[in-house]
Amino acid sequence: MLVTHNETSTGTTNPLKEIAKVVKEFDKLILVDAVSSLSSIDLPVDAWDLDVVVTGSQKGWMVPPGLAFVSISERGWKAHAEAKMPRFYFDFSRAKKFAADGQTPWTPTVSVFFGMDVALDMMLKEGLPNIFARHARVADKARAWVKSKGLQLLSVDERFASNTVTAVKAPDDMDVAKFTSTLRDEYKVVIAGGQGGMKGKVFRIGHLGFITDKDMDEIIAAMNGALPKAKK
Repeated sequence: MLVTHNETSTGTTNPLKEIAKVVKEFDKLILVDAVSSLSSIDLPVDAWDLDVVVTGSQKGWMVPPGLAFVSISERGWKAHAEAKMPRFYFDFSRAKKFAADGQTPWTPTVSVFFGMDVALDMMLKEGLPNIFARHARVADKARAWVKSKGLQLLSVDERFASNTVTAVKAPDDMDVAKFTSTLRDEYKVVIAGGQGGMKGKVFRIGHLGFITDKDMDEIIAAMNGALPKAKK
């Protein structure tokens, strides 16, 4: 079973603990995309018995793209050893062999490693419980603003609303492109629109990684200024 823990296009965090429990009842492997959750939203990999969890450096880890991190359970390693599908760049055995010597199979993004070292020091200093609490607090501010403006979250059940990105339904009289461009050009704040079929129907407020309560207050102030200018 392949599962995305935190889905950025809809601003939804899936109930991974419950999903994993069902998957294990059927004795199957569970592979998790945790790119926009791990390090920002609590994800106890071992406690939830997750077999493969993948994340990337560019989200909650606060550094540029270029690094991928993978954890693999004993069941996962066994399945890997028995798998017959050809692979080269995604060969975990090769990566594991080089990792034992403190190396990577191919030339790594060395500059990102230096950035990652700084980011990890920041995270260790703050502590994971505080990081998770900060993301929850900032997300609450974003959701409170949405409701105060009479807007709707894309995530119908707020229990599953993401703490790293808030997706908002755009009302019929709102020009999303104008809203995002006004924020960028006049307030130096960048948010995202919708993707694919949701383009023009949704806007998304990212709030993960190096973000504080003060940052969210400034984003909200900017959105308050830009929202009346986005009328069709």
